Amino acid sequence: MRVKNINIKKTVTKAPTIYGDFWFFCFNVNGEEVLAISNKKYFRENVRLRLHSCCVTSEIFGCLKCDCSNQLEKFLTLMGKDKKNNYLLIYFLDHEGRGIGLFNKIMTIEVQRKLGLDTYEANEYFGFPVDCRDYTLAIPILKHFKLKNIILYSNNPTKIKFLREHGFKVRTHKLFTPPKSKDAVDYLYIKAIKGGHLIKPEVVKLINNLRDEQIKTRK
Repeated sequence: MRVKNINIKKTVTKAPTIYGDFWFFCFNVNGEEVLAISNKKYFRENVRLRLHSCCVTSEIFGCLKCDCSNQLEKFLTLMGKDKKNNYLLIYFLDHEGRGIGLFNKIMTIEVQRKLGLDTYEANEYFGFPVDCRDYTLAIPILKHFKLKNIILYSNNPTKIKFLREHGFKVRTHKLFTPPKSKDAVDYLYIKAIKGGHLIKPEVVKLINNLRDEQIKTRK
């Protein structure tokens, strides 16, 4: 999606959270809402940025099939503890299921359960794209804050490429959280192998070891 003739509205408040006091910026960009959260009201360069996709199943209900809630919790914890640096989380409310929506996501989880498919295979089973998330709405938000130099907290090469293509200078900080379940181990393994996520070799080795232990346990 390309945003032209941008109509952007913003409302802001400060509120206490379990991680610390954060600033909540809600943007309406051409009728679409995006949430931005920061430990600072005013921004400077080299902001620590995370582009995060909504995951209702893990972030609200504690589903253990992915690492989404772990990544979100880790970034918010860093944001709350680090009083020196500027952090910014852009939270995409319409990215459920890597963009296919909650209804379709539940369908894919069911075929994963019944047929033993991974997340990529389950999407392909129904003819869905493997990942159809669109980060375009982040651009007017980052420009609103006058940001050009970014430290991106992500393992996803698509996000890095996207920001660089839009003229931002990007350094990366890999965000890894230890998996909390056997399903999350498989999920991380598939992201690294099929999704090309920039997970360190020693971490992939750790994941492989965990998978081997699980296979032995199942036998």
